[in-house]
Amino acid sequence: MDQDDGSTRASVRWMGATERPSVTAIEQIAVPGERYQIGDMLGRGGMGEVVEAEDAQIGRAVAIKRMRAVAPSEKQIARFMREARIQGRLEHPAIVPVHELGRDADGRPYFAMKKLSGTTLAAILKDKTTKVPRQRLLRALADVCLAVELAHTRGFIHRDLKPDNIMLGDFGETYVLDWGVAKVTGEEDVASASVDEAELVTAAGVLVGTPGYMAPEQVKGLTDIDPRADVYALGSVLFEILAGERLHPPSRDAAMASTTKNAATHPSKRRPDAEIPPELDELTFAATRLDRDERIATARELGERIQQYLDGDRDLALRRSLAKTHYDQAIVAFAANDRSKAMREAGRALALDPTLHAAGELITRMMLEPPKILPPEVKKAFDSESADVVRRTINFAALATASYLVFVPLLAIFGNAPPLSLLILTVVAGASVVMMLWMRKPGHAVAAVPVMIANLALIVLIARIGSPFLLAPGLAAVTAIGFMTGPAYAKRQASLVVVLTALAVIGPWILEQLGVFASTITVFDGGVTLHTSIISGMASFSVMMITYTASIIISGVVITRGMRQAERTARQHMHLQAWQLRQLVAQNAD
Repeated sequence: MDQDDGSTRASVRWMGATERPSVTAIEQIAVPGERYQIGDMLGRGGMGEVVEAEDAQIGRAVAIKRMRAVAPSEKQIARFMREARIQGRLEHPAIVPVHELGRDADGRPYFAMKKLSGTTLAAILKDKTTKVPRQRLLRALADVCLAVELAHTRGFIHRDLKPDNIMLGDFGETYVLDWGVAKVTGEEDVASASVDEAELVTAAGVLVGTPGYMAPEQVKGLTDIDPRADVYALGSVLFEILAGERLHPPSRDAAMASTTKNAATHPSKRRPDAEIPPELDELTFAATRLDRDERIATARELGERIQQYLDGDRDLALRRSLAKTHYDQAIVAFAANDRSKAMREAGRALALDPTLHAAGELITRMMLEPPKILPPEVKKAFDSESADVVRRTINFAALATASYLVFVPLLAIFGNAPPLSLLILTVVAGASVVMMLWMRKPGHAVAAVPVMIANLALIVLIARIGSPFLLAPGLAAVTAIGFMTGPAYAKRQASLVVVLTALAVIGPWILEQLGVFASTITVFDGGVTLHTSIISGMASFSVMMITYTASIIISGVVITRGMRQAERTARQHMHLQAWQLRQLVAQNAD
């Protein structure tokens, strides 16, 4: 169990202690000589405390760590002095230098060290609002690995490496904190000199470290701890940096059980949604193996491999192997018509190995070939067309319907149509245009049925006053085209539109043949005579037919031009998309 005497927590809170004693309390603490002018309390724990001080001899700010106990035991003093000596013997930029080791007027030990300014890795990982780049954290961990490697070569094993004991300085530095429970090779382990009731004791002895970061051999209470225990802890920290969560559960008992029973895992399996480089993914797995004989042997190797990744070195063989695995999964998903998973896996394969052209070809195929069954999301998006497209289509249809109104004054001037028929034509055409314009508003698509009925009524009316086969067929064709290209087409059957518009033309002729209406068509040998009330002479016939012909052509052009523009734009986008995909997966010309 972690035997932190409190000085660890003090050192990692040097820039903002959560516990500050009163001025009176500070004055009651003995000052270690006249060289240091004691300032604010930086942190306090169960056995030690860290205070800010001014070195009067040199004129620099320092941090002083000293014992709190009025009458500490010899074992407690030995542990305290041991920590100072270990830290002082490790000369490395990532290890806080010790300036002086001594005793105060009451005989209690203290040591002065560099005053730090920074934030612990634990605080950085916990703070989700201020995002520190992953590259910065990896560089810091690589520095920590080399500092720990130095300690290992000097015969020291930290045994309590964790994010709380790693500090990132405000000016790019990195520090490894709290060497209080470090093991010295060849010396008696005095780390348990101040065991308290919070510590776990097993048959093998006292456990030293923090659950969740301790190596399995530490949790089991083995006495032959070697540097690979620190490698495991560093691997756990790397896992947390990559996955954004701890390797083991946060609670003590669950962490202990997980450490001894669960084999190492890849961060990418815990967080498949995170972008985790495969080199670091495999490195984390290798550093946290349950069996230490299968684990990375040294902290130097771990740090160098992190640095290799930062320098741009990539394990191409590993990436190709992973890319092939993702591609195989994409093929299986594609065969099962799971386009979403297939696209995701193929994209990952191509990102890992840009030379895997099969993955690019699969992506291109999925982009260009529609699936047999549209995904629900695509169908929903297709059914709910954009408001701009709906308004544009309705505008074309309203313009075509408004052309009916052009005939009303012409029929009144040049024809013999009954006034009631002209009035009905005006009212129905006007109502249809108004309903179309109303349909442009969101949620008003229900007006499509009344508009359809109104347009069919217009065709029937034109068929009666102008003979079924004179003007009505052209108007019926334009009306059918407009409805077939409208925003509600997906909700209708094409055959229904064809049947209804055809009946609007043929129906009046059938009724004429049945004697319900007076016949407007006379067929004789070599000719057909059309009897219509809209023509009273050659002049009126010419005006009406010219106007009708122009209206039909213009209406058809307006509607088909909109269709052609939409189709051309869609095809252009498709070809551009295909070209871009081909460039993405194209093989080298050489």
